[in-house]
Amino acid sequence: MRHTHRIAKLAGVGSLATLAIPGHATIFDRDDRQYVRPAPGSPYPPIGLVRQGVFIERRATGFLVDGCHVLTAQAVFGRAPLGRRLKFETAFGTPQHETTKATVVATGGEHLGRKRGPDEQFAKGGRDWLLLRLDKCLGDRFGHVTLKTGPYSPYEFGHLKSAGFPDHRDKENGLTVDPSCRITWRWGTVWLNDCATVRGDAGDPIFRIADSGQLEVYAMQSAASSSKRKAVPLLPMHENHAVPMSLVAPQIAPYLSASGPSQASQQPLASQ
Repeated sequence: MRHTHRIAKLAGVGSLATLAIPGHATIFDRDDRQYVRPAPGSPYPPIGLVRQGVFIERRATGFLVDGCHVLTAQAVFGRAPLGRRLKFETAFGTPQHETTKATVVATGGEHLGRKRGPDEQFAKGGRDWLLLRLDKCLGDRFGHVTLKTGPYSPYEFGHLKSAGFPDHRDKENGLTVDPSCRITWRWGTVWLNDCATVRGDAGDPIFRIADSGQLEVYAMQSAASSSKRKAVPLLPMHENHAVPMSLVAPQIAPYLSASGPSQASQQPLASQ
C-alpha cells in the first residue's frame, strides 16, 4: 500500500447509507476480507447491526460502548432522529444471537444523506454519529469496546482492523473483517483510512485488539471516496472517511453508565 505524504482535496465523496440507491464503495489494493464468528469469549460480540424499518430497511454497523449503549452512524437514519426507535442485533450465526429494541438518545446533529462538497465533508463529517440506549442491556453478556482517544504511539495507525456487515456478504457467517488496514491522514473532522468499505459498512469500528482481548476503537467508518465495486489501487487522499473517537467520546460521556467503557486519556485532536 502507498503511504500518504501530502494533503489534497477529495472529490465525489458519498455517504454509506443503506438505501435504495447504490452505495459508494472502496476496497483498496486487494480484497482480503474474511468472516469471523462473533462468539462470546472472542473480541467481536460487541459489534452488531442496527436496523430500522421492514419493507424499506435502513441498517448500519453498531458497537456496544458500555453495558446499555450502542454507537453507530447517523447518516443512515436521517436528520434529527432523537427518540426514534431502532433495533440492535448481535452474535449473528451463533446460538447466542440476541436482539433488542433501542432508542436514539444523542446524535452528532448533522444530516449526511445528501451530496456535499469535499470542504464541507471534511468540516462536518465528524458529526456522523448516533447513540442508542438499549431496552435490554447486553454489555454484561457480550462485553463492550474501549474508545481510544489518545495519546497515540507512532505505529498504532498502521496496524488496525475494521469489521461490519456489508450488504453482499452473509451475516449468518459472521462479521466481515478487514484484517489489516490503516488510518492514513487527518483533515478537518475526518480521518482518512484504507479499510475496506462498501454498501452496508457505515458504522464499522476501526480498531485493534488489545492484549486483554478487548477491542480498542479509534474511529467509526462514515463514507467512501468512490463507487468502485472491486479492489482499486490506493491513491493518496482518495481514502475512505471515518469519525474519530477523540471527537465523539467527550460528547457521549454524559449518557454512559458509571460502568461504561474505559477510555484512554480523552485528548481531542489538535485544532484543524
